[in-house]
Amino acid sequence: MEHATDHITEEALEKLRHKAKRRTYATYILAAIVCIAALPAGYQVLDDPTIHIALRIAETIFAAAIVGCGALGLFWLLLAKRAYSRFEDAFKNKYVLPLIAAQPGFSDLRYDKKAGFHWDEIRNAAVVACGDAKYFESEDLLMGNYEGIPFKFSDVTTQRIVYRNKKNRIEEIFSGQVLGFKQYNDQKESDGHLQIFQKEFLSNIKGWTAAHKIETDHQLFNKKFQIYAADEHNAYYMLTPQMMEKIIEFSEAVGEQIAVTFRGGYMFIAICRIRSMFNPYVDTPVSEQTKLILEDISILQKAKDILIS
Repeated sequence: MEHATDHITEEALEKLRHKAKRRTYATYILAAIVCIAALPAGYQVLDDPTIHIALRIAETIFAAAIVGCGALGLFWLLLAKRAYSRFEDAFKNKYVLPLIAAQPGFSDLRYDKKAGFHWDEIRNAAVVACGDAKYFESEDLLMGNYEGIPFKFSDVTTQRIVYRNKKNRIEEIFSGQVLGFKQYNDQKESDGHLQIFQKEFLSNIKGWTAAHKIETDHQLFNKKFQIYAADEHNAYYMLTPQMMEKIIEFSEAVGEQIAVTFRGGYMFIAICRIRSMFNPYVDTPVSEQTKLILEDISILQKAKDILIS
């Protein structure tokens, strides 16, 4: 678990990025050369008059592609992997944490790239379908406090086994981020699950739902979201006009499909998107990646505001 103590300057990190970029691109170029060089050799090996010329060409290209992929893996291990790992570790452990810690309201930040939410946490939160525990993945865990409220943020991928075409295959259900907040002691606590799903949220992503489907007096909120609650009175107690407005504002700010659940003194938010907040990119300047991190942190800040209705 890393703490926001060590730091690296943007200039030093940019040097590491350039080195990783050069070696990564060199890997691609060398692999492409190997692939191209393998074409005539493969064509000669497949010199069989019984094979149609079109099939021979297709098999040659396929064989060369396999050789190229093998070369790509080998060159990556020899040339690029170490440089990228140094850049990634410095970015995540010595740049992202100090950057977030410098923003107002954050304290006691910790980060663990190998840790995340547990499967049973996602199951009990009921914010997305949790899938099979064996194929559940969660990493890049950021923990700490924002304006005194403890939070957890992590990438989450849920998957399940499905039987199709007489074969078992792993199917992805949800991929994105989950935020968890512990509420203030004097704030409202939800008696049982209260689930709020954006209507565009795919039906298989939202998983199981509580017993009662709720309609509010807020027409726009009803149009944008589906609401399920274990207790109807609890739903109306929790969903104040101010909270509904903040959830609408949050969904528009994120620009992605979201789900929000309350259970006891906790709030969970799922954001369905591909990009991870903490994955560095070798072909994007650090200054641009800094802007993306700050945009993502603003999402976390807006999510906390939902609690204060």
